[in-house]
Amino acid sequence: MTEVLQNLNDNLKKQVLLYGKILSIEERKQKALLANNLQEIEVTTGLEEQLLLEAGHLERERLSWAEQIGQALGKKPEDLTLAELAEHFPVLQEVRLELEQVVGSLKEIHELNTQLLQQAMKIVDFTLGMMTHQDKNTYTHPGRKEKDGNKAVHLLDWRV
Repeated sequence: MTEVLQNLNDNLKKQVLLYGKILSIEERKQKALLANNLQEIEVTTGLEEQLLLEAGHLERERLSWAEQIGQALGKKPEDLTLAELAEHFPVLQEVRLELEQVVGSLKEIHELNTQLLQQAMKIVDFTLGMMTHQDKNTYTHPGRKEKDGNKAVHLLDWRV
């Protein structure tokens, strides 16, 4: 059991480091969002995708270790929490705290970045609406057709 436990601990430490890298990329992306630097947003998104693929690999590996530990404890791996494992195996306590801290920080910055992106999309929608002089969004009522007499001519007609 100690080898499996050590492998799980090592895996979790790798996840802490990886999520730390993702956190720094999210911070970099936030600066790019504030500066409206589209090229930097694209670069950071690409880097983030690569790291998320690696995180998926580590998570699959973690599940295999958790499955082995779960069998020893008589529980399914998806029912085991890290807090519960840390109670049974105090060696996991430190990595649990580190993981909670980095994931919490990542969640906060991700929520802020999501809000920034939503605000940017509202600005784009507003700008397009102004450019096309549309009274309403053509995507509000899918499938509903306008009468020929009510159609307005716009600089850009972006109806599909």
